[in-house]
Amino acid sequence: MSRFHPGQRIELCEVWNGRTWEVREGIIVRDEPEVIAVYTRPGSSATIAAGPDGVRLRLPPTAWELRQARIPDRHFLAIHPPGAQHSLLAIWDEQWRLLHWYINLESDLVRTGAGFEYVDHFLDVVVEPDMASWRWKDEDELKEAVAAGLVTTEEAEAFRAEGERALERLLRRAAPYDEPWEDWRPPGERGAEAE
Repeated sequence: MSRFHPGQRIELCEVWNGRTWEVREGIIVRDEPEVIAVYTRPGSSATIAAGPDGVRLRLPPTAWELRQARIPDRHFLAIHPPGAQHSLLAIWDEQWRLLHWYINLESDLVRTGAGFEYVDHFLDVVVEPDMASWRWKDEDELKEAVAAGLVTTEEAEAFRAEGERALERLLRRAAPYDEPWEDWRPPGERGAEAE
């Protein structure tokens, strides 16, 4: 499949066992051999997995339904090095104050006609804007996933090891994290870069 061009609207589709779990709108910032970057604006539409009561699910059960939702009041820029088992998200509030860096552990992106698909690996890493401190997120969710047989203990250990590698890569600002992504803005925004 051909690459997407900057400004093109796509879908980021999280799947579980071949079924759609979540879909978010995105706008291509870059789609190059060394980096895929996708922007999601506040209030963008999304589709989420929900239980019969309509509440968003944390872990995949055997059955779920999809419900319409909205992205919270945040700007998200997902930066994915092709071949990696993670994406780095820069997350800003509506006034473009960087809230934190977020390492989302996930499968490598799979290109589709509509965008990209991936499988979330439950565990995440939250890094402060100045990168002076960080913490694991959703360790309890990963334990529940192992207990439920959704992933093996070995897979969970591999996810954690990938998180450590991704964090080390970010902290030393290795490519593609060596760019000033925290200063990126969509074209048309005050101080926007020409992407």
